Amino acid sequence: YEESGAVYVTLSDDGIAGETDGVVIDGQMVTITAEGTYIFSGTLSEGQIVVDADNAKVQIVFDNVDITCASSAAVYVKSAEKVFVTLAEGSQNTLRNTDEYVAIDDNNIDAVIFAKSDLTLNGTGSLTIISAEGHGIVSKDDLKIIGGTYDITAAGHALSGKDSVRIADGTFILTAEKDGIHAENADDEEKGYIYIADGDFTITSDGDGVDASNIVQIEDGTFDITAGGGAANSQKTHESDMPGGPGGGMPQNGEKPDGESMPQMGEKPDGENMPQDTTTDESGTSTKGIKAGGGMYLNGGTYQIDSADDSIHSNANITIADGTYTLATGDDGVHADDALIVNGGTITVTESYEGLEGLAVTINDGTIDITASDDGINTAGEKMELNGGYIHILAGGDGVDSNGDLTINGGEIYIDGPSDNGNSAIDYGDRSSAYVNGGTLVAIGSSGMAEVMSDSSKQKVLMVKLGEQMEAGNVVLTDSEGNVIVSYTALKTYDCVIISTAEVESGATYTLTTSGTTTEVTAE
Repeated sequence: YEESGAVYVTLSDDGIAGETDGVVIDGQMVTITAEGTYIFSGTLSEGQIVVDADNAKVQIVFDNVDITCASSAAVYVKSAEKVFVTLAEGSQNTLRNTDEYVAIDDNNIDAVIFAKSDLTLNGTGSLTIISAEGHGIVSKDDLKIIGGTYDITAAGHALSGKDSVRIADGTFILTAEKDGIHAENADDEEKGYIYIADGDFTITSDGDGVDASNIVQIEDGTFDITAGGGAANSQKTHESDMPGGPGGGMPQNGEKPDGESMPQMGEKPDGENMPQDTTTDESGTSTKGIKAGGGMYLNGGTYQIDSADDSIHSNANITIADGTYTLATGDDGVHADDALIVNGGTITVTESYEGLEGLAVTINDGTIDITASDDGINTAGEKMELNGGYIHILAGGDGVDSNGDLTINGGEIYIDGPSDNGNSAIDYGDRSSAYVNGGTLVAIGSSGMAEVMSDSSKQKVLMVKLGEQMEAGNVVLTDSEGNVIVSYTALKTYDCVIISTAEVESGATYTLTTSGTTTEVTAE
């Protein structure tokens, strides 16, 4: 900011001092009425800065201010074209609200900084905001943050923009009883989005960590998010609509005890589609790590997310291009109502109900390690394609569950599936097909519901049912000359092994060593 021509105002409970051009002072209320730069310092124990300057661009500079406004906004932008709040270098500034908000005009003021116009915050100083009853910072247009350090504790959302929240950089410590960062526009479905280029974020929220009614796009940054008290505080309950769900057994080979055929998984007796899983949240509050009502694009960054509900969630599509993700969740690690596409990055799901889920799932590259109490990767109704990267799954339910065609074209895929016969390492159902055309596949699990790959696969697949449960340990496939084709360490008991690599040839005989037991198998 330019000091030349700026108006300096010193705040004080004993009387406000400073130049008065473009400023109206009434007791502890300061009203800015004209375009310009206004530099504030000092303390108000019960006061307010108001911007009432139609079609004007106003810059407010905080240079060590401390303002309390018990029942309204400490900074209220009533009218302006744009307002900039700049944190002076080295300055430490505090704004707070301590009581219920009381209406002072027709606007529903409910934040410590409340702006009816576009609002931009920048600078290199720090700003602490305490909102006992409402939100931290609210813009009813676009909220932009270019830099600075922000420590916000709010009874509502910490940061909120109606049209958008756009963050270029900064350090953020956000504690919110609702969402950490929130964008929502119920009047225009093309608005209500969040864009983050960079920054350092520590978010603790009773609601969602980051929530947009439209698109979320993140290019880079460091995120430490705890939502809804974390996975340990999950209020989710899961009830399978078919036998064989968590805690339930299922007759082997999909038959009833009397031998009659039963409906295929996910299908009613009359052939109508039915949901495979019903998920409810007893609290009624959304407690996701990062949530988008529209598409989500994660192009980089480092994420540590511990969430009661999904760690990463979109009501539409999710594309992950890069980044490092460590996710613990009471529900899904990554969930897309439509397509989930992973093009790169490192995704570690340490705790989940299901690791990755989408209507369709495509993995082209990346390093993925999933621990799930139910399915590791699940498609709700369309295809699953695994084209590259490294994938390891430790699942209590199905390792890979595709409710459409499953195609493996490349990559390294290692699955520690269920030890019980109610699920399988790979599940795709009788209405779909599974193809292995390339890559390395090792799937360990139970034999009761094990399914073979399609004969039209371009790569040979060995499936060995061992006849007895093997303890966790080394699984090694060697050729007739003793050369190791595949070596893997199973993490749980199993009685079925599925292996496919480019080195497995039709008609050749191999030795499978499983926890000290050897089995001869010939590729057909």
